Amino acid sequence: MTTPEPDHRMGGWVGTGYDAIIVGQVYAPYPLKIDAAALANFYACIGESPANIEPGTRIPSFLLNELRAFKSYVKFPPGVLHAQEELEMSGAAYLGESLVTIVRVADKYIRNGKRFLVVEQAVKAGDEQRDVLLVRHILYWPC
Repeated sequence: MTTPEPDHRMGGWVGTGYDAIIVGQVYAPYPLKIDAAALANFYACIGESPANIEPGTRIPSFLLNELRAFKSYVKFPPGVLHAQEELEMSGAAYLGESLVTIVRVADKYIRNGKRFLVVEQAVKAGDEQRDVLLVRHILYWPC
């Protein structure tokens, strides 16, 4: 099967093309910084105000699921769509401990003439790098 022509309808984009992304590529651990202010903002957004936000407070998984790590290594083209996402929780992360995200390109494929990437992001916590969260993103990649 041949790769479809890139979709450049959104302008002259220069960045990481589909063919440049390698299945199996693992990127260096990316520090994930979540402080008390971020946690307070999260709770304010959902209309809650916890009694104390202090070291050891559990970090909601919603704050651990983001694409900054992958975006720090790959320049997204305009028109990337988040087609699907799966989360697998392995443990909890707590305010004050070190957190990292490790990104791996798990797969890429073409379906109905459209390019897709499967990106896995593993969040690890503490000095022992224990597993906390694995997120599997399926992204439509137009270029």
